[in-house]
Amino acid sequence: MARTHPMIPLCALLAALPVAPLRAQTSAPTADAPGLPEVRVEGRAATPDRERASVGGLSDAPVAETPQSITILRAATARELGVSSLSSLIRSETSVGDSYNTVGYVESLQIRGFLLDNALNYRRDGFAISNHAPLALENKESIEILKGVSGIQSGTSAPGGLVNYVLKRPTSDPLREVFFGLSERGSMLAHGDFGGRFGEAKRFGYRINVAAGERSPQARNAPGDRRFVSGFFDMRLPGNALLEAEFEHQDLRQRSVPGFGLLDRDGDGRAETLPAPVNPRINLNAQPWSLPFESRSTVASLRFQQALSAQWLYGVRYSHQRIRTNDRLAFPDGCSAAANYLYPGFCGDYSFDVYDFRSENEIRSTNAAEAYLRGEFRTGPIRHELGAGVKSTRYSERYEPMQAYNWVGIGNVFSPVVLPEDPVPRDLNTQRDARTRELYLTDTMRFGADWSLWLGVRHTRLERSSARTDGSRATQYDQSFTTPFGALGYRPWQGALAYVSAGSGVESEVVPNRPTLFTNAGMALPALRSRQAEIGFKQQMPGAGLLSAALFRVTKPWSDDLPELDASGTPTGRSTRVADGREARHQGLELSWIGRPTPALTVQAQATFLDATTTRSVDPALVGKRTTNVPRVSTSLLSVWQVPTVPGLSWTNRLIWSGSKPVTRDNGVMLPSYWQLDTAFAWRQRSTQGSAVTWRVGIDNVFDRRYWRDAPTQYWGGIYLLPALPRTLRGSVTLSF
Repeated sequence: MARTHPMIPLCALLAALPVAPLRAQTSAPTADAPGLPEVRVEGRAATPDRERASVGGLSDAPVAETPQSITILRAATARELGVSSLSSLIRSETSVGDSYNTVGYVESLQIRGFLLDNALNYRRDGFAISNHAPLALENKESIEILKGVSGIQSGTSAPGGLVNYVLKRPTSDPLREVFFGLSERGSMLAHGDFGGRFGEAKRFGYRINVAAGERSPQARNAPGDRRFVSGFFDMRLPGNALLEAEFEHQDLRQRSVPGFGLLDRDGDGRAETLPAPVNPRINLNAQPWSLPFESRSTVASLRFQQALSAQWLYGVRYSHQRIRTNDRLAFPDGCSAAANYLYPGFCGDYSFDVYDFRSENEIRSTNAAEAYLRGEFRTGPIRHELGAGVKSTRYSERYEPMQAYNWVGIGNVFSPVVLPEDPVPRDLNTQRDARTRELYLTDTMRFGADWSLWLGVRHTRLERSSARTDGSRATQYDQSFTTPFGALGYRPWQGALAYVSAGSGVESEVVPNRPTLFTNAGMALPALRSRQAEIGFKQQMPGAGLLSAALFRVTKPWSDDLPELDASGTPTGRSTRVADGREARHQGLELSWIGRPTPALTVQAQATFLDATTTRSVDPALVGKRTTNVPRVSTSLLSVWQVPTVPGLSWTNRLIWSGSKPVTRDNGVMLPSYWQLDTAFAWRQRSTQGSAVTWRVGIDNVFDRRYWRDAPTQYWGGIYLLPALPRTLRGSVTLSF
């Protein structure tokens, strides 16, 4: 049954309050507010050559003038494409890929071939958040993606990069916008976006988003519903200060659609065959007792910022996030019907084991606080942009004493069978805590108009602990490390930037607390340091376009397992996990161009060439093998044509192509290359009273191509196959008034 969050009527009432007409904020300072360097209100999104991103963490300069690989995905682009998920939005980003992004579950990303850590590599307005909650796009202005190691931005994180969700802020002029969309097999979404300023001298600002939707996806037996509300409020205070407070809350429930598996055709207990792409509408989680995945997430933050002068400001901010999850699934995994037990994968006849998995009341909490100082000064002819701050983050995972993961029988992809449920919890959970304290300093030095030096360093102290829910297998450790970054930039001519950069990042790991499998179970391993070197070039193009190229190399050490042998040299079944047991080298070239070949046509083209290879391993047979689920080449082309003969009509097309991907670590199984075309039309009609109506219609996967789009390997060793979604028609209307 559809549910209505109690805050939705309240926010709708607030949005309906009368607000006096406003004029756009000017950049001229007032007497009591000489100017806040970070407060910018623009009538429309910045052009590609002038876009700014906070995810870089080094300077307020435009991305085109920054020695980092950064992509900004605008919410307006998502609306034109009709996308409603993170995986759909990043499809044009050739250096970014999916990782077990399926219907009705949390989405994860990989960048430059490295899987991001859901607890470390995601930010929300710069604050660390857990990504273990479905993303709501309604209150996001943009998504910033930093590619490469991020030690200067984050003390601990996977080396692929960072994802930062930028929130919508109060608008200078009154905003009233209502959206209604229909897609798939009856999925519906209603969304309201309201903003403006009021009060004496327009000191108070607000931005409220509310949304409600019913989900009926192309995959069968996967209904769902979602409720969302958010608010962003600011107050301009005397003494040149700004106070901001915001929150968002989302309730989502939807039955998940699990992945498929490789087949064991020869019955040797090893799945080695890639099946032909199956009907993507099949949902293997279709038992009568299957329960939906449920997520209730709340996040809020408070920030105070004050400009000390036209060049200096300081600020303090705090953020809190709480995610409550009920993770339930009739999970297909392995096959005990084989002569030799098969894992991972399915038997050759498409049969598989089914487990009744239920993990109720999972609580993930993140609390972060930061104090920072930013400013500019000169030492002789050198201009400095200085940033300094301290940051503290606490993260915890709390679970019920036990979860259920119970074998209930054998199913088949093409011959569904009803199996009995077994929801009794029998497996212990593990509670986890982590705390980081960070101190950072950055200095961007400009030597005249052409040369610049970008330096940064971050010192992090990490404390982690875990224990099973019965108090056993407790572990606790702490580590300290420093992650530097440096870049040298040069402007050879107007609008160009050439740079070289180097940086590092750190990850730490604890051996799984399973004495039956590991001789050093629960032991904290030494921190592993990833390193990156990058050479880049950016050129601002006529018509506000941007050309960029980046040549990079990232080396990442991994832990690996040494088999334990008895006195006769026979494996005992246990292993010793060692730090730095293997190493991967991901090196490649990223190319991107966005521009206007004609006044009516905007084109964005991207290509990534990536050599992701294992260079060292405990198992010599894996040396030289490609990283799983990573293509060597991927390309995309996005075009928007403003139809000259029909005012307000635009036609958007997106074409993607991906090369083949390894499925198994020995590269014995490969996903074939694939391509897909999406298309959409938008027609904006304006009235003389200032209101507007925008009609949109689009088709994803125009040619209804069937292919395996991803084959992620999970941390427990499971390998899953995810099909492309079928052809999908969608339509929407937006009323602005």
